[in-house]
Amino acid sequence: MTFFEAAGQGEAFLLLLCAGAAAGVLLDGATLARRHCPHAVRWLPDLLCGLLIAALCLLALALREENSLRLYALLGILCGIGLYTLGVR
Repeated sequence: MTFFEAAGQGEAFLLLLCAGAAAGVLLDGATLARRHCPHAVRWLPDLLCGLLIAALCLLALALREENSLRLYALLGILCGIGLYTLGVR
């Protein structure tokens, strides 16, 4: 690992932390949408939320232009979801 790869990890972590917080907002939105959906299509908000979260995380990782998914990337996303869920919500 070169110096420049290690120096960019803090910036990547903050970007993924924000992506995780946005994923928490999407999860709350899916919960609200599920309450107002008819019983036959209650799975639809969960499916859309899952697809949007996957796209959001892939976009955040693509902005960093890394070739591999690293542990700190997953940790950043999970910390963002946790910060939103335990703090801002």
